Amino acid sequence: MALRRTAQDDIESQVAGKDESFAVGQVTIRLPLDLSPLPMLALVTSFLPWAVPVLLVMDGMLHRRASSFFALCAIVVTSILSECLLKPLIAEPRPATSACRTEDGKLLPGMPSGHVMICQSLLTFYVLEAMRHRLLMVALILVLLMPLMPWARWYNGDHTLKQVVVTFIVAAVVGLVYFLIFISFFNDSLGTAVHLLEVASIPVQGVTNGALPK
Repeated sequence: MALRRTAQDDIESQVAGKDESFAVGQVTIRLPLDLSPLPMLALVTSFLPWAVPVLLVMDGMLHRRASSFFALCAIVVTSILSECLLKPLIAEPRPATSACRTEDGKLLPGMPSGHVMICQSLLTFYVLEAMRHRLLMVALILVLLMPLMPWARWYNGDHTLKQVVVTFIVAAVVGLVYFLIFISFFNDSLGTAVHLLEVASIPVQGVTNGALPK
């Protein structure tokens, strides 16, 4: 299995009439779909940022966590920063393997990767939040997930390696800034929940063997 689809692969497939590619949500989809594990993982992963806002809204409504509403605002700010400011300013095109193009076939800008920008900034934010509440296992899992989106965007041919690596680093800094803003101006119910659990684990003086004090 090839490490990554190349522009030559796309050209050969299109010439042979075997491949049709188009973009949905800035994600290149090639027909017929390659059902191999890695291509499918990269494709499915590339659509995850579109589901994140829905999950945050549900979490915010059900649990009333300030961090969920804050993360929603962070996604909006990050999207504006990436799509409306940095991409037009840097104007570095995507690789030839991407189907993200204008109507006349010109490649759209790919620096930074909006998908990586959103995911990495949020993951950095939540890693720091988990560490703040001493949820070290959660923090470790989130750290292990960090390379997934950059890899998916590169593997699917929508961004160059340089674009995803640079975005990964910049987004980590953005996530740190979000975290510092959050702990400075907001209070999350998660902290209260952790505190209550700690209090509940402290034995009450005078209560032994389940007997209530008289």
